[in-house]
Amino acid sequence: MSEPEAPVSGRATDSDGPDDITVSASPATSPDRPSDRIVGGRYRLGARRGIGLDKICAPAGFAERFSTTIEQVMKTRHPNLVEVLAAGSATWSEQPVQYVVCENLTGGSLRDLGDRGRMLSPSQGVMIALDVCRGLDVAHRAGLVHGDIRPGNLVFGDDGRIRIADLGLAMLVAGEVSGESASTSSDRAPYASPEQAQGQPVGQKSDVYSLCLCVLEAVTGALPFVGDSTVATLANRVDRLMPVSADLGPLAAVLERAGRPHPADRYTASEFGRALVQAAEKLPRPAPIALLSSPPVESPPIAAPDPAASPSAPVAASPAAPPAGPPGMSP
Repeated sequence: MSEPEAPVSGRATDSDGPDDITVSASPATSPDRPSDRIVGGRYRLGARRGIGLDKICAPAGFAERFSTTIEQVMKTRHPNLVEVLAAGSATWSEQPVQYVVCENLTGGSLRDLGDRGRMLSPSQGVMIALDVCRGLDVAHRAGLVHGDIRPGNLVFGDDGRIRIADLGLAMLVAGEVSGESASTSSDRAPYASPEQAQGQPVGQKSDVYSLCLCVLEAVTGALPFVGDSTVATLANRVDRLMPVSADLGPLAAVLERAGRPHPADRYTASEFGRALVQAAEKLPRPAPIALLSSPPVESPPIAAPDPAASPSAPVAASPAAPPAGPPGMSP
């Protein structure tokens, strides 16, 4: 088995298309400055954006599972899912690696807002949750489960629209992590569902529970069930109702249902979205959310992009607009 170094993300420029992309690959050559490394014969890596896991053990068959999963993700397109533009394999430092190229979103994440003490109003929480439900509904209908919905994976574009990042990758990588499972890792544990905490299979309603926690934290500034250790954090949510304050008004009952301890008692993503629409009708119009734009990343000059080779522009949505309806229901 090969053991690639830590996966990294960096901004990349595309000599044949748009430069609005992000490449995730492993390993990196430099943490602070642009690289001369060309991935897939087309994508030049910029400066490192971040580091994922410390070590991934890639057993036989991983490349095939990676290819199958990413192919399915690329076919599952929606304005509230981060668009995957390309994927493939390459050789890096004499080791085989897999890479994913996705759209580059510079509006910050829900985690970034929380880290800066920016809480959302209940109306804004409904707006964000509804968009995430739309994306999850499409993913679930395609047979995909995210398995790691948390604020850091809910990312804003400059258009104010939120997208779900790492669809497919979260579940794929979690299954290959050496010595650690997705249900027990310290960064995922606060947003894990009770079934994840008990080591049971992760399903579509696990994503609903995790989204409920994300919204509750975003509008109250507090995250339920957090203990003084990963084990305590996981155990605290088993067979316990979601502590939702009535101060959240019509949103309270919706979150209570989405966060029930047993999956059969929760909404589906589509049902969650419908309930949010009904709650929105009783709430004030949401104010725009101030985004946290990332600074530009310095990259070596490249040839001008060819408009004919560029993928279609993403569908824009005004962050100030109230929720217009439930998630799409078409199969």
